[in-house]
Amino acid sequence: MSGNSSVPFGSFGFKVLVSAGEGMACFQEVSGLSAQLNVEDVVEGGRNNTTRKLIGVASYSNITLKRGLCSDSMFKWIKSYIEGNFKERLCGTIQLLGDDGKVVKQFKFKNGIPVKWDGPSLSVSSDAIATESLEIAHEGLELA
Repeated sequence: MSGNSSVPFGSFGFKVLVSAGEGMACFQEVSGLSAQLNVEDVVEGGRNNTTRKLIGVASYSNITLKRGLCSDSMFKWIKSYIEGNFKERLCGTIQLLGDDGKVVKQFKFKNGIPVKWDGPSLSVSSDAIATESLEIAHEGLELA
């Protein structure tokens, strides 16, 4: 897959770029683009009607990419973590593509780690397109 904004299939509306802008995969479904600010309840002496709310740490859901096709370079990235040969966590971008293939919106994640990959289901009795899914844990999400 090249680094351009073309989409290999008409219904694929997302493109995932990892690291230095290398085109890695296209998917039909992306979920987990969420951030949560945790709040801690603190009981304050002499205050019996409520608790104080203190701001805690932010947490991010894993990003799940479904019904897609991973390039060879993305599978090598996943395999490097499975084998323990990884060198660094990768940053990436999820691009929302319009019908014309142009980027409409981008989400960037930081320090991504592949935590789950599901390969295609293969059956000689089915004419469905072979698709894959990928789950990525990360340490930050921003709108680009």
